[in-house]
Amino acid sequence: TLAIASASSGFIINFCLLSFSFKIYVHLKEGSGADGLDALKNKPQLHSMVAKSLCQNASGKNYIIFTGPSITSLNLFEEFEKQEIYCCGLLSARKSDCTGLPPSMLNNPDTPQSRGQYRIRMKGNMSLICWYNKGHFRFLTNAYSPVQQGVIIKRKSGEIPCPLAVEAFAAHLSYICKYDDKYSKYFISHKPNKTWQQVFWFAISIAINNAYILYKMSEAYHVTRYSRAQFGERLVKELLGLEDTSPSH
Repeated sequence: TLAIASASSGFIINFCLLSFSFKIYVHLKEGSGADGLDALKNKPQLHSMVAKSLCQNASGKNYIIFTGPSITSLNLFEEFEKQEIYCCGLLSARKSDCTGLPPSMLNNPDTPQSRGQYRIRMKGNMSLICWYNKGHFRFLTNAYSPVQQGVIIKRKSGEIPCPLAVEAFAAHLSYICKYDDKYSKYFISHKPNKTWQQVFWFAISIAINNAYILYKMSEAYHVTRYSRAQFGERLVKELLGLEDTSPSH
């Protein structure tokens, strides 16, 4: 899953998430050239550049990349497809680069629609899906056939039919929400004087959260089930040499 976090203080941080973060990209504010942050800030080129950097080792492995609206674009997805990287992304007429996409699919239809209804337009392997569920949601994908059926399950509404691409996107992007819900309160709160300090403490926070997730996946978790708070407390004590770390402890 590809996720983006940005800051106005002169850098862009991007990271990929599965069950944990495994890559961080920092784009520094370097000069005023054509590829500098001043020139590209808030422009689709910057998001595409960062996405390419994060996925540079994914070529030829048939990975599926899930993207948010600021990254999703036909040009980027076609470029990734040439590298055997496939994509599924949420599209926004306001936030996405919609170059090359049919305007008729970006406008809401005049006639009312029922929940679960959708329209499809295709170009080669690329599908543009407009799906209705209390609002119109648009998805661009070359990873799923638009004729494959899926379902979104809601507690109150029950099952809502949708293309498989919509179901897959909802399932995979939920990892980001789960990560944020579980671990955002454990990020180290620090007011830095320098940008690099903010990046440093952000990276340390992610490393500790990753360590806890890996700990929960290990055999040690079945012996002593530490909560995230208990894990962090013991980690600090061990780093400071305040706790006995012998196997019998």
